[in-house]
Amino acid sequence: MVTDLDEVRRLGTAKAEENLSFRRYLSAHHVDDKQFQILASDIQQQVDCTACANCCHSMVSVDEHDIDAIATRLGVTPEAAARLYTVPDPDAPSVRILGASAAGCIFLHGNLCEIYSARPKACRDFPHVSVGAHSLGARNSSHARWAALCPILYNALEAYKHLTGYHPHRPAA
Repeated sequence: MVTDLDEVRRLGTAKAEENLSFRRYLSAHHVDDKQFQILASDIQQQVDCTACANCCHSMVSVDEHDIDAIATRLGVTPEAAARLYTVPDPDAPSVRILGASAAGCIFLHGNLCEIYSARPKACRDFPHVSVGAHSLGARNSSHARWAALCPILYNALEAYKHLTGYHPHRPAA
């Protein structure tokens, strides 16, 4: 299993086209994603997310329930939590996202979440591999997109390719 973050990024980036081809293979062969979810959940048990926290460097949309939970955790009003800790999404100004800096999420300290018990649903669900998950994040397209970021997804995709019998097409020399 590859857990070195630089290697996951390098390999995940290098295999971006292969992962796109694999998504098409899965779609064309109508492969049920339950096996992937089981495999990824097993791998997730072997990975310490606090050694990584790469997902905490990504944009996280929050809804009213997330803002309420954060406000309660921090002992402020939902309005104050929204004003102090979120910003409008640049691509969809009516949507709020957690504030962030070059160091990651506004609540990330080292590799630990300051509001872990009240973290947004998107954070709780990442990497979206729970058996039976049917969110946008649980789609194969999302898994392939995050493979260079998340050791769980990278390793699960590689193992799933083997499990499904997928063989990438190699260009003729």
